[in-house]
Amino acid sequence: MKPRIFPYHPAVVIFGAGATKGAFSERVIPPPVDTDFFNISHFIDGHGTQKIARQVLRSVWELYGKTNGIGLEEYFRDIEARAHIGKFAKSTNYPKDWNKRQEQLTELIRRIYIHTTCEAKNKSMVPCKSHVHQVILNQLKAKDTLITFNYDLVIEEAFANAKLWNPHDGYGSLLQGKTFDWVKKWFEERHTAKETKSKVTLLKLHGSINWKPYANKAISLKQRPYCVRARKQKVVVEKVSILAPGWHKKIDTNPYKLFWRRARLDLEKCQSVVIIGYSLPPTDILAQALFSESVRLRRARSKYLKALYIADPNRQVKEKFIDLFTPCLGANSKVFTYDGIKEFSQKLE
Repeated sequence: MKPRIFPYHPAVVIFGAGATKGAFSERVIPPPVDTDFFNISHFIDGHGTQKIARQVLRSVWELYGKTNGIGLEEYFRDIEARAHIGKFAKSTNYPKDWNKRQEQLTELIRRIYIHTTCEAKNKSMVPCKSHVHQVILNQLKAKDTLITFNYDLVIEEAFANAKLWNPHDGYGSLLQGKTFDWVKKWFEERHTAKETKSKVTLLKLHGSINWKPYANKAISLKQRPYCVRARKQKVVVEKVSILAPGWHKKIDTNPYKLFWRRARLDLEKCQSVVIIGYSLPPTDILAQALFSESVRLRRARSKYLKALYIADPNRQVKEKFIDLFTPCLGANSKVFTYDGIKEFSQKLE
C-alpha cells in the first residue's frame, strides 16, 4: 500500500535529536544524540570549545571511571541530583561544586549543537540548511503544530519562506528581540515582509539556544545565537533558556507551561501524528506523561487518530510508539513506519 503522506490535518509533527542527526548524518562530525554526546565532544574544536569539553569529560571520568557508554541524560541527572542534595546535606570533606558542573555541561551542549549544525566561515558560524527538514515542512498546512525536544535551530532555518512560519509570532508566546540580528537575517534571506503571520506553531518544549533566560512574560531572542567564543584563553559562556536533560525540568513555569499546555491540547485534537527521530527515553517521565495522558483522553472520547507516522531506524522505538498510541487507533486508523528522516522525506518527494 502506497501511503498518502499528511493526508489528514491538523497534524502534529514531533522532532527528536535523531531527526537532526539523520539530516546531517553525512557530516564528518554529525550532531549527537544522548548516547554518543560525550564521544562526539572529543572531536569538537575551536573558540575554546575543546577546553570546556575537556573539563566536562574529566568530570564524567571522575564520576564513572570512563566516558564511553555514558549518556548525556544519565550524567546530567546524576550531577543535578547531587547538587540538590548538597543544598541541605553538605559534606565537610572535599565537597564538589556540582552547580558549576551543570553550568559547564549546559554551555557544552549549546556549543556542540552549534558546531555540528553550522559551518565556520569568516570566523563566524553559519547555519547549514537541512533539505530533508525543508521537504517535510513544505507539507504543512495552517493550524498544524510542530513539537520539538531539540535545542538547535535546524527547523527554523529549514523554512524556505515565511508563508507558514516566522520567528516574530511562530513560537506560541510573546516575543522580545524581533529587531535583533538573527531575526533580521532570517527575513532578509527569505525576501519576506516582516508583517507576515505564522500559520503553524513551533513548540520547543525543552527550550532553544536562541532564547535568553526567561523574563518579563516573553521569550527574548538572542542577538547572535550561533556565537561561540573565548577571550584571553577563557571560555565565554552564553546564557540560554533550555531545560537541560535532568530529572527536574521546570515545565510548570513560563514560558514552558504555555508550550506544554498547547502541546497537550493539540495532541488531543489532531488528525495525524508524525514522530521523527524521537525515542521517548524512559528518563523523560514528563514527556511520557504528556503522550500517555493525551492518548487516554482521546480513547475516553473515542477521538481516534486517522494516521500515525513513525520515522526512526530503531525497530524497538517504532514498536514503543505503536503500543503507546494503540488505544487511540480505531478500526480505520493507518500506521506507517520509516527507517529515518531521510526515507520519510524521500516518500514526500
